[in-house]
Amino acid sequence: MNPAFGGTDTLPPPLDLSRVLTSWTVEPWVLFPVVVLGIAYLLGVRTVRRRGVAWQRSRTVMWFVGLAIIALSTSSVIGEYDNALFSMTAVQHMLLQMVAPTPLGLAAPVTLALRALRGHPRRTLLAVTHSRYLGVLTHPVVAYTLFVVTPFIVIYSPLFELSVSNPIVHNLMHLHFVLVGALLYWPLLGIDPFPNPLPYAMRLLLVFGLGPAHIVLGIPIMLRKELIAPDFFLRIAEVWGSDPFADQKTGGAILWIFGDVVVLLLLAGMFVQWNRSEHREQRRVDRHLDRLHGEASSVAPWWVTDDPRAARRLPDFVQREDTVPAAQEEIR
Repeated sequence: MNPAFGGTDTLPPPLDLSRVLTSWTVEPWVLFPVVVLGIAYLLGVRTVRRRGVAWQRSRTVMWFVGLAIIALSTSSVIGEYDNALFSMTAVQHMLLQMVAPTPLGLAAPVTLALRALRGHPRRTLLAVTHSRYLGVLTHPVVAYTLFVVTPFIVIYSPLFELSVSNPIVHNLMHLHFVLVGALLYWPLLGIDPFPNPLPYAMRLLLVFGLGPAHIVLGIPIMLRKELIAPDFFLRIAEVWGSDPFADQKTGGAILWIFGDVVVLLLLAGMFVQWNRSEHREQRRVDRHLDRLHGEASSVAPWWVTDDPRAARRLPDFVQREDTVPAAQEEIR
């Protein structure tokens, strides 16, 4: 007889290739918010477009990519086996905390809400985005600490065994992972308004610092001689006849390698974003200078614009329009 699993469910069959594609579970606590968030975003896009405000299709796509990642990590084979295999727990953790918040942030949901809302709801949202509490939570030190410390606390404390045996705690942990990821990633992306805008150098430094954190998290789990939540996973191993230590090593490797790959991709994206920002700023400065002084071809040299009398005292070749060729001819 299968042991109790997830508090109410029974243990699924051992994982094999066929079940990777066919194992799906519906989590109402996850599916309902995902559907609501998708509909709300589409309504916001429709509202701003009716007002004549353009909204990039790519942002809408990013929003649904992020929601799809959340649904995939909780309703596919990952969600079916996240309580039975530590390796699946590691995959789910990486997807919810490190992957999903990025496309969700690129979708600029706060900006969309500020453009779509009017009256009191908009003022309330503005107050929240500029509040001291959000400023503390999104402060680089606080957000980075929450992001890095969360998996250590979850894995190495009784909270882990509680989360795999209690469905309510389990779903709350899903929400926590996404929120912690958003608190760090969204200010780093710099698309939505937040109280602590960061220069790109600081953003790159914070992302780079995530790499060592995943090494410190993953490798000790791979080398660990004791099981995490031993009573729970040994009970499953007795039914399946599986090796929980091998699965735990796999989970540690996923936390290490998966995490570092995501960090490298984020660093590459940050460099591209920084480069584009520099080009936009340069074009803005050029346009500003053109408005102040006119086109470069119509601007006279400083010795003419500052003191016309001084220009008459200059050699003839300096006063000509073809200054450079004339000067070269005079030198010859």
